[in-house]
Amino acid sequence: MTVDRMFVLCGHRGNMADSPENTLISFASAERIDVDEIELDVRTTIDGELVILHDRTVRRTAAAPTPFLDTPIERLTLEQVRSIDMGAGQRIPTFREALDSTSVLLQVEIKAPAAARPLARFLRDRHAEDRDRCLITSFDPLSLADFRDEWTGGARGLALHIPDVTDNWRDHADRLEVSTVYIPVPQLTTALVDELHDSGRRVAASLIEGPGDVRRIVQVDVDATASNSPAYARQLLASNDTFIARFPSFAPSITKNGLRQ
Repeated sequence: MTVDRMFVLCGHRGNMADSPENTLISFASAERIDVDEIELDVRTTIDGELVILHDRTVRRTAAAPTPFLDTPIERLTLEQVRSIDMGAGQRIPTFREALDSTSVLLQVEIKAPAAARPLARFLRDRHAEDRDRCLITSFDPLSLADFRDEWTGGARGLALHIPDVTDNWRDHADRLEVSTVYIPVPQLTTALVDELHDSGRRVAASLIEGPGDVRRIVQVDVDATASNSPAYARQLLASNDTFIARFPSFAPSITKNGLRQ
């Protein structure tokens, strides 16, 4: 890889260490601690609205009783989705709200195949500034293919999550012309990262949670990572001399709470 690389630190579902995941306040909290990117998950309601939710239901994340606890989100209307309390005064946001309320890069994961084409059509009609903030990702190659069939994507392109590097994922990556590959930290090797860099792709490590993870991603030389606690992750990265020598613009100075000075 050449010099002048930019490392991207992503807040996974916003700043989960501080706020309810995948909510507008979680995204705002992530921006306050100066993440480079926010990851969020897109699904659709029965009436066709793109909404932000990781799981298919809200059983894990709802903060108060709801008659829709175990109802798949794709069977609910937007009005029903809006009735669900996610904690801290938050409701499940639409993708439009998430886009409008953020300014950093976005990692937009297609969680439901049915969301792929509507997402592509929505972004296709947005201003270029918004489109080009978004890296479209999925674990499902068919979802990425559906998205790409509808619209080729913005400047950041498409990204494929690889849960198991022993699977036959290279054909999918080539066919979809993905710009980035996401690999779990324990499965990263220098040889694999070098192979992907040689093919012109960026490599992201998913997820980092402690010092050992940071040592691993520095050793294999990835381009990006995500964390549930991005302020802590930034501090760990900024305290690693090898990392800062490689990415000198990453964190010139940080305070105790993870904010840059």
